Amino acid sequence: MTRFAPYLLSLVLLFVTACGGGSDQQQTENQTAETQATEQTDNIRTIEVIGIDRMKYVVENDAEGITTGDEVGDYLLLESITAAPGEELRIRLHTESEMPAQAMSHNFVLLTMDADAQAFANAAAQARDNEYIPADREDQIIAHSDLAAGGETVEVTFTVPEETGEYDYLCSFTGHFAGGMVGTLNVEE
Repeated sequence: MTRFAPYLLSLVLLFVTACGGGSDQQQTENQTAETQATEQTDNIRTIEVIGIDRMKYVVENDAEGITTGDEVGDYLLLESITAAPGEELRIRLHTESEMPAQAMSHNFVLLTMDADAQAFANAAAQARDNEYIPADREDQIIAHSDLAAGGETVEVTFTVPEETGEYDYLCSFTGHFAGGMVGTLNVEE
């Protein structure tokens, strides 16, 4: 049996390399290509948002349907998103942070028009065990993503409300609303 061990080891290594091979870069490129192909076929407008340690939603550049503000490092502050009633919208949120997840994570929570964003954020601070989504206020949420720690990306796809007006969105992680990680979805005809 021992004289076959080198051959068996070589065979196992060949199998592992062939089946599970590929660098992280190759896997990321494949996932990016798959994501782009899906977006082209599903016709859902996707907004790429970045959550940073300064507790802000930022974007890389101006795009149609968003309003940006001051520069924040290499990015632009995301102030608002404009959408049509009934439009399908995808928010893809990537967190840039070197801090541990329990100290810095971000999500995207879109509230109903009548929700009190400050009261929601206060309740969210007490909902750590539920990823900062207060169970007693879920009726005030139109859509929300999971939390994304540093290097992670999450997304949420939703149908924009039919009623025109302003809807607040925020990061419900403790202290991020107070830090200014908020914005407005403007629903306009």
